Formats: sequence, structure tokens, C-alpha cells
Amino acid sequence: MNIYINGKKLSVMFENETNAYEILKPIEEWCNSNDFLINKVIIDERELQPYIDEEYETIPIEGIQKIEVEALSQAEYSLYSIMSIAEYIEKILNTDSLNEKDIDNLKDGMYWVLDSIPRTIFLFNMSLESYGIIHILKMLEVKLERLNTISDNIDKVNEFFNNDLKPFINEKMLPTMQLVLEEAKINTIFLFAANVTESNALYKVGSLPKFLPLILDILDSIVNKLQSGNDKEAFIYSEKFSRIVSYAFSILSNAAFIYSIDYSQISLNTVTLTDAINDFNEMMNNVLDAFANEDYISIADLLEYEIKERIENIMNYIPLVEEHIEKLNV
Repeated sequence: MNIYINGKKLSVMFENETNAYEILKPIEEWCNSNDFLINKVIIDERELQPYIDEEYETIPIEGIQKIEVEALSQAEYSLYSIMSIAEYIEKILNTDSLNEKDIDNLKDGMYWVLDSIPRTIFLFNMSLESYGIIHILKMLEVKLERLNTISDNIDKVNEFFNNDLKPFINEKMLPTMQLVLEEAKINTIFLFAANVTESNALYKVGSLPKFLPLILDILDSIVNKLQSGNDKEAFIYSEKFSRIVSYAFSILSNAAFIYSIDYSQISLNTVTLTDAINDFNEMMNNVLDAFANEDYISIADLLEYEIKERIENIMNYIPLVEEHIEKLNV
């Protein structure tokens, strides 16, 4: 039997295990102790529910060829929750009209949004007072109350939906959620980078490439703001970008400390990881100099064509770092 967590094969020795519960429960306990949540379990191509309970006791290990586990950090799980909320409200905006069956679904969705936003905000150590979230939630509650009072009249519902609810979502709620989402992306990497230990360093290092799209999203935001002449916001986003990269690379630093890894001994195409990191830091200093000189055209070019390429290049070293750690653990 082969067991994989996030695509990585585990080296395990089986003793007296007889069912899937006895195999998966220790994995769940490890995930919980390292701030991971099991998001998906697949046994021989069949997806099962992610909670390891008595259902798994009925699955004998005899005959199982492969078990795949997808584990997310709690921060990732929370980020996906916020992204789901943003996707849902955009779905509302793309809906032209409602039929009678849609009304109950809309109510359920609004209840879900009202319940989910405070919980996800709390998990990210953000305040409900940030970005006027409390005010947005109170306004949404009022909209839901109005929907409840007219839900037996489809014509009134559609009038309310198009003339009241959708404008509110488009003008108030969606912009707020976009701001929350940007902050959540930063906090996701910050929370994930915290508490790197010998027990979880390999998995945190291996998970770094998953965060590359989040890092590049912030970078693209800076470039777009610079190119549109919004220099003040570009400067703010640059500070956020610097924080994100610092958090992400701190995982590599902590792993090097824990395992006494010398990154000058890890090479890709004859270039060591130490040299790649130093090259990135030097280019970031050029960006800071350009900001000091208010040379915004150069900043945009450096970010879009130099910094982006160097971050992507450093991520290419991650499999080599993983391999190095795995050898140390043998």
C-alpha cells in the first residue's frame, strides 16, 4: 500500500493495522498538532469524507493499493472560505433574475455569508471593524429581512434583487471583500510560516510553491497600480509584498537552521540556492532605490520582469531542498 500526503509518498512501516481508521487516525492527529486540516481522503480513486471516524473502521486495509490525503493549513482553509464567499457574491451579480426555486437558495446563501464572514475574519486575526465589515454585515441582514418579507411575491423579489440587493453587493460588499481577500492572502502566508518545527518543516517547505500565485497576485497589483498612476497605493502594496516574501522565505531559513542545511551546497544549473537568494535580495534593493528616487517606471519594470522571474526561480529549488531533508530523515 502506498500513502501520499499532498502528493508526497510516506515512508511507513505497518505492524498490526487492520483497517483504514488505524492508518489514517495517526495522520489526522499529526495534522492537528501541526495546524493542518485534512481536506480530502481518496482511497483507490474513491473520495471519502475528510473526517476520520468510525466509517473508516469498516474499510479493511487488505486490498487497498493507494491512500491519498490532501491536507491544508488552517490559514489556507480559511483563505479558501473567504474566496468561496467572494465567488458566491460574484455569482449573485452575474444572475439576471430569480425563479421561485432560487429564492430559498438565495436566503440560504445570505445566511451562510453572514455566518461565515465573522468566523473567517476571526481565524485571520483581523477585526470585524476593519474595512467597515460590521456595517456591511448589518446592511446585509437588513436586505435578508426584506427578502423574507416579500419572498412569496416573485415580481417583488426580482425588483428587490436587481434594484436593491445587486447594487449593494456591487458597490459596497464586493469592494470590501476584495480588500479583505488581499489582507487574508498576506495573513495566510504569515500564519503558515509560523511555528516551523522538525516535525513539519519538510511539509512547510514542500508547500511553498502553492503560495506562489498569492505572492505573484500582490506583485501584479503593484505593477497595475504603478502603470495606472496610483503611486500611493502601489507603495502600500509594495510594503505588503515585502512582508509576504519575507514570511515565505523565513520557512527556508528556519528549515536551514533546524536541519543545518547549507544552501550553498544545493545547486540548480550550476547556481546555488544561496546565490539565487542573494541575487533576489540585490534586485529588491534596486527596487527600494527606485522608490527612493520616485522612478515608478523602473519599479514597474523591475517587479514585472526581474523580481517575478527570481521568485519563480527560487521556487524551482524547493524539490531539491525537500530531497535534501528527506535524506536527512532516513
